[in-house]
Amino acid sequence: MKLVLFLLAGGALAFVAMKFLGGPGALGGTGAPVIAAESTATARVEPLPIAVAESGYLKAKNSLNLQPKFEGAGAITWLVKEGKSVEADEVLVEFDKTELQTQIDDISNELIQYRTELESSKAEFEIQKRESAATVEKAEFALDVAHKKLELYEKGEGPNEQRKKRLAAEKAHSEHERAKERFDKVPELRAQGFLTKIQEEEERIALREKEIEVENADKDLELWLTYTQPMELAERKNAVKDGERELANAREKADIGVREKEARVQSADGRVKSTETRLAKLEKELGYMTIRAPRAGIVFYGDPSEPWMHDEVKIGNRMGQGNTVISLPDLKEMQVLIQVHEADIDLVKLEQRAVVTLEAVKGRTFEGKVSKIGTVANSNWGNPENKTFEVEITMLPIDVELRSGTTARVEIQVETLPSALQVPIHAVFSEGDAHFAFVVRGDAFEKRAVKLGKNNNHVVAIAEGLKEGERVLLYDPREAGLGGERRGDGGDSAGSAPGAAATPAPSVPAGSTP
Repeated sequence: MKLVLFLLAGGALAFVAMKFLGGPGALGGTGAPVIAAESTATARVEPLPIAVAESGYLKAKNSLNLQPKFEGAGAITWLVKEGKSVEADEVLVEFDKTELQTQIDDISNELIQYRTELESSKAEFEIQKRESAATVEKAEFALDVAHKKLELYEKGEGPNEQRKKRLAAEKAHSEHERAKERFDKVPELRAQGFLTKIQEEEERIALREKEIEVENADKDLELWLTYTQPMELAERKNAVKDGERELANAREKADIGVREKEARVQSADGRVKSTETRLAKLEKELGYMTIRAPRAGIVFYGDPSEPWMHDEVKIGNRMGQGNTVISLPDLKEMQVLIQVHEADIDLVKLEQRAVVTLEAVKGRTFEGKVSKIGTVANSNWGNPENKTFEVEITMLPIDVELRSGTTARVEIQVETLPSALQVPIHAVFSEGDAHFAFVVRGDAFEKRAVKLGKNNNHVVAIAEGLKEGERVLLYDPREAGLGGERRGDGGDSAGSAPGAAATPAPSVPAGSTP
């Protein structure tokens, strides 16, 4: 808390002094000014309430701060009138949607194209599956035929052909034996006259034919067993292997073809889904370009805790996430936010009584209590050494309608001294680190050094230098150009500082003694 000493400068002090002195003609018999009672105060002993006094601003305890949710920043194109009472879902702010709507239209056209491609890819995928299945079935059938032909040859055609060849050879050998037996009898029959020479020759030729038939039948069996049968068997086994390779190739090709078509479907589907996601996001962003009231309330521009942003909320300005455009305060419960100097923050406790005065409501005071004390100091950007803590005062229910952001002054009652010698704070002056008061002595005054105690916004305790009942001036008579000073204990002569201006007292924390 700062010790406040009121200083009236130059001609203003002279005017006040002349008024309190009763005008130029109000002089005593010795020619000294007559000191009017209204210009003095009496040092008295009584309880002294100590308060931390600071100015701040009013805010609703419960307030909805509405900020843009869209990405980036947007220009305000329409704005509800500040102070208007709105209902739930009523439009409060409209942002420029032109660019966003263009993007939505372009992406909608892309989506139509991608959906068409997806349908085409799906149809090609189904066709490929059917063609691949048919190719595999055909290869499976061909392999099955090859297997059956091999089995047929191994179990039927081959053995049958071998039996035929062997039977033909046996028949040829049998016929050759009979032909030889007949030919062996030819000489005897020729001798007996049963056969002619021509018939003898015919029998020889028949025997030779049978010999040749035996040779042919044996050779045919040998060739079949050596070449034909192995070649035919190998050919049919090779046909099976070819069928197996064809089936494997058909299956792989079918799988590749299906997977290629499936990949095209997935790619097309991915484009559709990503485009749908982009479109949904932009449409959601488009919805964010209109801010509606989530509940009924009274419109306030910006955030009351950021009064410097209030005038930035207007049509044409660009705002984005993190910027409060509209606040809907609940005016039933109000609070005051103040900044308390670090020298005073230890004096402030939760639930301490506070007195609130408002610029908007003249002549009234309101009750409140300390409801929150900041734990981290704030530095003044203009004076980093000046550190303060935010303190929240919750006001008791009131019967007047207040508005967020209006100026309020708070006095927090931190202590009450049960008995203290005290004078008004504007009866004490300072020069450098020294404090003094002008004590009335008859029709004159005495400048006297004083030692200060605790103070509040109105009076200050005097630890040394004054006695109860002594009267002190409420102004610096030297500033008014008045004489009449007497030397006293610890006082200065009037000539030592004629017309010297008193300087304001330094800040003194409540409860300290300078």
